[in-house]
Amino acid sequence: MNSRAPRGAAGPAIEVAVSARILTVRLVDPPDNRLTPATVEELADALSRFESEDLDLLVITGSGRSFSKGFDVDALKAYRDPTELRSFLVLANAVFSRLERCPKPTLAAINGACLGGGLELAMACHLRVCAEKGRLGLPEVWMNLIPGLGGFHRLARLVGPAKALELVALGDLITAGEALRLNLVNRVFRDDGFAERVAAFVRALTAANPRVMREVLRLAAGSADRGDERIREATDAFVALWSCLPRTTI
Repeated sequence: MNSRAPRGAAGPAIEVAVSARILTVRLVDPPDNRLTPATVEELADALSRFESEDLDLLVITGSGRSFSKGFDVDALKAYRDPTELRSFLVLANAVFSRLERCPKPTLAAINGACLGGGLELAMACHLRVCAEKGRLGLPEVWMNLIPGLGGFHRLARLVGPAKALELVALGDLITAGEALRLNLVNRVFRDDGFAERVAAFVRALTAANPRVMREVLRLAAGSADRGDERIREATDAFVALWSCLPRTTI
């Protein structure tokens, strides 16, 4: 069963497919699969479907050669009023936090470049697997911004505060192998046959009793500081920095 969400005037849509109790969300605006407010809305709808239907696992991936290279700056320009921009970011953060707290497992299948908001989306999933060609990073510093969707907090939780500070402050892009070494991704698969290897990983995950898996996820969520307050602080900082940018640079 497949459905294609309608494209907005700006930004990508998503494709949603269900097979063998797995719901797959594919970002479909190649080559970059940029995120937009419409994407966030559609992701929220897909997440609601996953939570309410008898499904075992949610997979998010990209089309073409990229997972996602982050938010579409042109889409953000539509928010002339900083208050409107902040309202959108609060909404987007709520969707990402729902994904993070989902009682059923979620997986980011990173098939290529995964930058900025794309990496923030991937980090909101419970697990991440990555193709060898993948490059990952939060390069917002090069736009005189910071990650606005919980990226710094989630990165620090995965790789440690000092390494997260280095990666964000320098805007570094790292290889899939380095991401694996840092614990940013769980597995790296060869580019050749990536989809098949993701499918095998998914089969292994769903082999466990779903009730047992939900208890594991509940315990994992309870052992980590979700950091909602720090995510809100990052949202406010993003809006303040955005408001100071000369319009000619964005």
